[in-house]
Amino acid sequence: MAFIDDAIQDAVSDVQHELLRALLERKLTEAGIPMPPETIDAYAKHLLSGDEGGFVWDGGDDDWEYKLDLTDENEAELDVAIDQILGKVPEIFDAGIEGFSRSVFNDLRSKWPDENARQKAETDGFKERLEERWGEGLDYLRMLLTCCREVGREAMARYNKSRSRRHHFRRWVMVRLHTRGCQIADEIICLLENGFAEGAMARWRTLHELSVVALMISEGDEELAERYILHDAIEVKRQSDEYDAFQVPAGFKPIAKRERAKIDRRYDDAIARFGPTFAYPYGWAAKKLRLKKPTFKDLQEAVDQSAFSGFYKLASFNVHATARSLFFNLSSIGEREVLLAGRSNAGLTEPGERTAQTLLLLTSQYIGDVSKNLDRLAEVKTLLLLRDRVGPALAKAAKKLGDDERGYQNERLAKAASAALRPMRRQRFGNVSTASVDGREPTTTK
Repeated sequence: MAFIDDAIQDAVSDVQHELLRALLERKLTEAGIPMPPETIDAYAKHLLSGDEGGFVWDGGDDDWEYKLDLTDENEAELDVAIDQILGKVPEIFDAGIEGFSRSVFNDLRSKWPDENARQKAETDGFKERLEERWGEGLDYLRMLLTCCREVGREAMARYNKSRSRRHHFRRWVMVRLHTRGCQIADEIICLLENGFAEGAMARWRTLHELSVVALMISEGDEELAERYILHDAIEVKRQSDEYDAFQVPAGFKPIAKRERAKIDRRYDDAIARFGPTFAYPYGWAAKKLRLKKPTFKDLQEAVDQSAFSGFYKLASFNVHATARSLFFNLSSIGEREVLLAGRSNAGLTEPGERTAQTLLLLTSQYIGDVSKNLDRLAEVKTLLLLRDRVGPALAKAAKKLGDDERGYQNERLAKAASAALRPMRRQRFGNVSTASVDGREPTTTK
């Protein structure tokens, strides 16, 4: 990168400076010209800068003029010396790469405060412009998240006051799914605010998974919720097996024997209680779905969320390293191919709108039936109003961005066409001066 290239170029420039300085010192001595060492350094820099003017320094009260001839032989000598040193760079790197890297590292570190300040200023400006364009839609999404958190806190307070154990497992699961969902929604907003649409869509993928599981749990019985909780034993066992198989041979510390025995015992107890199908990734839902090896797609179908499978697949493009991820980019504008290595102010509509829909769905499943409580019914109606404002506001911003981009591209094309036609105009009409001088009319020259 340019940051490192600059540091390496500085090192090469130092070599050139030192060689030229040594040559000048020798030539000055031969010519009998008195020049202090620090002035020789300045003289070398003067010559390397390409300045063809004379070099002046303060040598005392008297004015003296010296002439120093650098012959072709001297220049050839200098070139040979530089080539010899640069030719040995690979050997020098092999012999002292650690020292050179340390030198470059120190140079980078010394320059980083200025570079960091520049990048922060650039990022702040980008975020301000993004907020100006997308702020209305993002504000509705922020308001929705704030209200969902408040509704969630109120629901948890009610559950904590209740002495009923009727839905203990379901409540335990739902409060945690909702809490995690709010956190993920906050992460999505953070990514959108910073111009990372693909990252936001990837996090929505997780939010969608949470909402599907929440629908399964809320529509199921206590046994299903308990199965979901106890399925943690399966996940921990699978993770431990992989750790022992791959991390331990790589030098990581093995799991303590007592802890490993506890993990295996929990796994065996769960399988003994729920059967071998419980060992699969979604084995906790096997009995409910009457499937031996259910998948997430089966869960989506069971809770009538298959309509989101297309968006789920779209979100997966930038989660996995498939070939499709190289061709699909939410943050592109128009048909131009742009290889993004950072932020973009495009593509916020899809993840923003999906997040609003899924967060409300998750919240409504958490708080349960509101038909018999006017306060909670009003809360849900308010959440619906906020959700329904997010999509149109973001779509409006996206349309304006597309219009601005087309206008910008048309302007560029017009300028390019004008530049291409300018030589043809001059050839046909001559050079026309458009400014009058002393009140005289412009003249045309052939």
